[in-house]
Amino acid sequence: MSNHHTKHNYYQIILDNKESLATKEFGAIPKLLTINIDLGDLDNNFVISDNNLQSSIEKKSKDTIFIKTLIKIDNDNIASASSIWTNNC
Repeated sequence: MSNHHTKHNYYQIILDNKESLATKEFGAIPKLLTINIDLGDLDNNFVISDNNLQSSIEKKSKDTIFIKTLIKIDNDNIASASSIWTNNC
């Protein structure tokens, strides 16, 4: 498996999910400051879709938001991702 997340389908799905949540919170298109993806057991070639993602806001300030996402397959956490977004103002 490549170390370049952008080459895998899960990267864009996770990013889009987080951006959508940040956009809802800020009411404007946010800017991604950082993202961290911790992969678990992806050896079984799981197909990750929006249905497998559970995102939540962990912390929020006036101009910054921290979002955590769990990727679940068959009720097992196989990966997690965290990101920090700004409202870009």
